[in-house]
Amino acid sequence: MLNIKITTTLLLLGSVAHAETHYVAANPMSFSPDVIYVNAGDTVHWDYISGFNHTVSTGTNCLWDGLFHESLASFNPVVEWVIPMDAPSEIPYMCLPHCNTGMTAMIYVTHPEPTCPADITEDEIVNVSDLLMVIAQWGQSGDADISGDGIVNVSDLLEVVGSWGACD
Repeated sequence: MLNIKITTTLLLLGSVAHAETHYVAANPMSFSPDVIYVNAGDTVHWDYISGFNHTVSTGTNCLWDGLFHESLASFNPVVEWVIPMDAPSEIPYMCLPHCNTGMTAMIYVTHPEPTCPADITEDEIVNVSDLLMVIAQWGQSGDADISGDGIVNVSDLLEVVGSWGACD
């Protein structure tokens, strides 16, 4: 059990080390830059520069979509948001009070591909533990659905067998 916790902690630390922070300035009536390209897991850091009070709110057509919303103003001059791993590929956002005057922007998100998809247990080796996960989830959806077809079946079993051994 201790070995699993240490491995999980090291994996999490390794993934955090590759995350980047992207800086956006909230000027009086615009975000700069107004388009950024990020990876899931990266952080977006907005700085209030000057002017009116703003918000950082995801959505389109001046309507918040429920994903993210924070005040950005002299009383709250910094907003940071870690892009969720399941974030959509395109995240439009705006300042709600000023979106009608064009204070809108876009975040394009890239999702990294898993380096060893058959390693269901994430222990850097495809072995009997991964095979047992496939068997335990057979006929269902879940982590063992390596093929992404919505159900754990023979294609997932073959992926585990075909990837047997240490991950690269």
